[in-house]
Amino acid sequence: MTTTFDPGEPRLFRGVAASAGVAIAPAFLFTPPGPEIETPPTGGTADEELRRFHQAREAAREEIQRIYDQALAQVGEKEAAIFQAHLLFLDDPALRQQVEAAIQSGQPASLAWNEAIEQYAAMLAGLDDPVFRARAADLRDVGQRVAHLLRGEQAEIPLPPEPVVFFAETLTPSQTISLPSDLVRAFCTVQGSPTSHVAILARSLGIPAVVGLPAEVLQAVRNGETVIVDGGEGVVLLSPNAATLARYRARLQAEQARRKQALSLWEQPAVTLDGRRVQLGANVGGGGPEEVRQALQYGAEGIGLLRTEFLYMGRQAPPDEEEQVATYRAYIQAMEGRPVIFRTVDIGGDKAIPYLKLPAEANPFLGLRGLRFSLSQPELFRTQLRAILRAGAGTQGVVKIMFPMVASVEEVRQAKAHWAQVQRELAQEGREVAQGVEVGIMVEIPAAALLADVLAGEVDFFSLGTNDLSQYTLAADRTHPEVGHLADALHPAVLRLVAQVVESAHAAGRWVGVCGELAGDALAAPVLLGLGVDELSMAPRALPEVKAHIRRWSFAEAQALAQEVLRLATSEEVHRRLREAYREG
Repeated sequence: MTTTFDPGEPRLFRGVAASAGVAIAPAFLFTPPGPEIETPPTGGTADEELRRFHQAREAAREEIQRIYDQALAQVGEKEAAIFQAHLLFLDDPALRQQVEAAIQSGQPASLAWNEAIEQYAAMLAGLDDPVFRARAADLRDVGQRVAHLLRGEQAEIPLPPEPVVFFAETLTPSQTISLPSDLVRAFCTVQGSPTSHVAILARSLGIPAVVGLPAEVLQAVRNGETVIVDGGEGVVLLSPNAATLARYRARLQAEQARRKQALSLWEQPAVTLDGRRVQLGANVGGGGPEEVRQALQYGAEGIGLLRTEFLYMGRQAPPDEEEQVATYRAYIQAMEGRPVIFRTVDIGGDKAIPYLKLPAEANPFLGLRGLRFSLSQPELFRTQLRAILRAGAGTQGVVKIMFPMVASVEEVRQAKAHWAQVQRELAQEGREVAQGVEVGIMVEIPAAALLADVLAGEVDFFSLGTNDLSQYTLAADRTHPEVGHLADALHPAVLRLVAQVVESAHAAGRWVGVCGELAGDALAAPVLLGLGVDELSMAPRALPEVKAHIRRWSFAEAQALAQEVLRLATSEEVHRRLREAYREG
């Protein structure tokens, strides 16, 4: 809704709060190009047009792979997975064959591609299932990328040289992740929700965002006019008056001072006022030693989650043992004796790994993935286990390993049998390997949380993957346009499972970490601390604020807050109480 003020007062628009924080900057209104006007055929032969089409597809594949790697480093694997879906669209044989047939019948490559994309997208958009309807936008995103390449154009959005508040009707995932974060002070979109790609990226980068704004804002805003965005309240102010501008500048300065103070603590431990220490780790994977150096600059005390899928993607064959050893060793060496937790490969039917010939699955998130996948590919699994052990040669207590998507004790025992076999093989070969390796599991499925007391007898530690744990506990797909907001890691049911896992683990002398998005949420830090979580692992950028917030609490206060929150009935009540606690802290 809009609100009319007296002359000199700001114009105010209300949307949905998607990423907290205040921003003040000139407006930049992004207007996407209109429908493409197809140019007449250039006279190229069918063979020439086929060659252009295949070259554009290959170039698009390389671009999408780069975007995936960037998204993996910035926002994590669950959100980056959308770009694996883009690769699947690009490699769809039916789509490719339709385009090739149209070209061979005399159509230029660009026309054949555009018509095929629109036909498939219209079919998806006409389905009843909102998830499939959302995939139509993803397919068009891929279509635009290839179309740009066929025309020899760049797909990037040109931004002014100075930072701006970015306004748009909507943004595709690839547009969002490709925008330079140093030039975007805030995102403001008409479409979207707190679980949309824009919102997730903004939170991961610490950029304020308001989504779900009224369409009138796009007619009201003018390029270059001063805009205030309050991402925590979901408010956008156009051309504010002097008094309003001064008030928000004071808030912005206070936020910046708080962030600066948090960054100054990078060498300090995450220890409470009464001496309770929490280990802070970084989630990494795909960025190599440079990614590790950045994490250390933000104060990481270890790698709490090293995703290994990046080694298996965007290639024609799986990585061999020697390549894996070299890659893993680079991470271990860059951490200089700090702990590194390797998660064995977490791929399945939702990932674009053509050489594995995985069957398409109607619901890949309930299918062959995680540890289930590894157990179905024993040679692939054992090669990775060998590589991890060899990469840590000469270390003691540095390398740790964990298995993803565990649902049963039987799976863990099978995995441990492979682990033992690999250790015997390497000993017989006389190879030096990592010593003192702890073996853990990720708790992402409610069954594992409920069996935590039993599983604690099988492993050395637990790592809670709160993204998937929320989805599976609340039966809500985080990417679903209509129910994604229900997959809330601060839902009381999810928090009770976290509490149960910690209690069961500690009773058996095991430690517990959290490596989902919740770990990097400063609002949640005192609750996780109060529940007894021993380690938090997150995107490197989130480390300073989480550390600073922990250092403002005593463990006794955090325990009291955690018990209070566990008694609340709704997610809304939990969020409200934690916002109050953040201000109090």
